[in-house]
Amino acid sequence: MSLALYRKYRPQNFDNVHGQSATKQTLMNALKQGKLAHAYLFAGPRGTGKTTTARLIAKAIQCESRQESGQACGTCSICEQSSRNELVDLIEIDAASNRGIDEIRDLREKIRFAPSYAKSKVYIIDEVHMLTKEAFNALLKSLEEPPAHVYFILATTEIHKIPETILSRCQRYDFRRISVSEIVSRLKHIAEKESMHAEPSALELIAKHADGGMRDAISLLEQFSSQAITEELIRERLGLVSHQACDELYGALGSADTKKGLAVIEQLHNDGYNLSQFTISFLGLLRVKLHEAVSGQKKNLVPKLLQWVNLFDEAWIKLKRASISQLPLEIAVIRATHVMNTPVAGIESVANQMAAPAQSPTAPTKRPAGLNALDEIKIKVNEALRAIENSAVRNSFKAGNLSSYKDNTLIFQFSSRFHYDKVHGAGAVVMIEGALSKILGKDTKVLIKLDEGLMISEVTPIDTLGWETLEEKL
Repeated sequence: MSLALYRKYRPQNFDNVHGQSATKQTLMNALKQGKLAHAYLFAGPRGTGKTTTARLIAKAIQCESRQESGQACGTCSICEQSSRNELVDLIEIDAASNRGIDEIRDLREKIRFAPSYAKSKVYIIDEVHMLTKEAFNALLKSLEEPPAHVYFILATTEIHKIPETILSRCQRYDFRRISVSEIVSRLKHIAEKESMHAEPSALELIAKHADGGMRDAISLLEQFSSQAITEELIRERLGLVSHQACDELYGALGSADTKKGLAVIEQLHNDGYNLSQFTISFLGLLRVKLHEAVSGQKKNLVPKLLQWVNLFDEAWIKLKRASISQLPLEIAVIRATHVMNTPVAGIESVANQMAAPAQSPTAPTKRPAGLNALDEIKIKVNEALRAIENSAVRNSFKAGNLSSYKDNTLIFQFSSRFHYDKVHGAGAVVMIEGALSKILGKDTKVLIKLDEGLMISEVTPIDTLGWETLEEKL
C-alpha cells in the first residue's frame, strides 16, 4: 500500500521542519545540552508540525548515539524502529479516542515499568484537550512526579481547553501558521520528487487555501497530482474565484453601481462558486486597498474602505447560516452602494456647520478638503458614540438614523421601538447631547423620533455597517 504524500514526506530530522524556527532551535539546544523537561506541551493550528516535532524529540531522547547538534543519529536500531513506528517504548495515544479515566489509569500503571529496548519511555498524547475532566485529574499526578525514565509530550489545537494545573507542569511551545512562501517551497520540492507538473501560481493558490497548514497543503497537492496542476484547475476544483470578480465588485462599489454589484454576486452563485471563500478573497482585496490608502495619498478613502470591510465581514458571518445563500452578500452590496448614492437633504450644510467654527453671515462656507460631507458628519457622530459612557444607550443610539439638522438640532429617527425607548428618555438625551457637544465643540440639541415605517432609502444610518435596522425590518 502506497503512503499518502504527507506521510511519505514527513520530516525525519529537524532540518526539514518548516515554519517553526524559534521552537526548533530552543528544543535542539535543550537536547544538545541535555537539559530536557519531563513534560512538553505543543499548541497550535492543525498541520503545523506539532506531532512531527514530538516524534523527532522522542527519537532524539531515545537515540543510542545522539549527534552533537542534538538530533538523533537516524542509524541506530532504536532510531530505525522509531522511523518504522515499531518502537514499543514510544507510545502514541489519540486522546480523541482514548479520553476516559480508565485509559489514563492504565497509562499510570504502565509508566512504572522500565523501558523494554530504549533507555527511556516517551508518551505522545495527541489532541490532549479531548480528555475528560476526570482523565486530566488522573494524568496530573503522573505529569507532576513521573518516573525518571518517562517523558510526556502533549499536543493540542485548542490550548484554551487545557486546565491550568496541566499547563503549569509542562514546558509550552506555540506553533505558528506556516507562511505561504515556506509552504510553496515545500510543495515545489515534493512536486519535483514526484515528477509532477505544477505551475508556481497553482502551488501558491494551494498554499493560501491551506491557511498555514503544511499537511493540508500536501494533501491538496496529492489530490490534484493525477494531471497537470494549473491555476485554472485549482480555482475550478476548490471553487475559488479569480481576481477579476473581486475587481469587478470593487469597481461596482466605487461607482455606486448597485445593479452591477448584484450581477457579480448572482453570476458567482450561478457558476457554483463558494461565496464564503469569495468574501474572504474580497476582504483581502479591501485590506490591500486600505493599507494603500493609509500609507499613500488617498487617506480620504479610509472611512469608506473601513465601512466596506466591516460590512462584508458581517456578511461573511451571516453566510454560514443564511437561508438564501447569496442574500447576505446582496444586502451588503445594496447597503454599500446605497450609502454613496443617497442624497439626504441638508447633509452638506450639516457637515459644513459641524466641521468649521461659526463664520460671519457674508463669509462663504468652506468645507475641509479630503472628505465628502457624508463622511465628515459620520466621523463626528461616530466619535460622539464612543464618548457615551452608558453602554445600553450607546448601543441603542447606534441603531438610529440621522434624518436632518435644523436650528442647531440633530434629528434622529428610529424604526425599532426597543432602541427608541432606550434613548428618548430625558436622561439618555442629556447624555447624548453632552457627548455630541463635546465632540463638535458647540452646544448641540438632539431630537429623537420614532418612525415604524422608516425605509432604508429615506435616511442615512449612523452606523451604516451594522445589520440592526435591517434585521428588525426583516
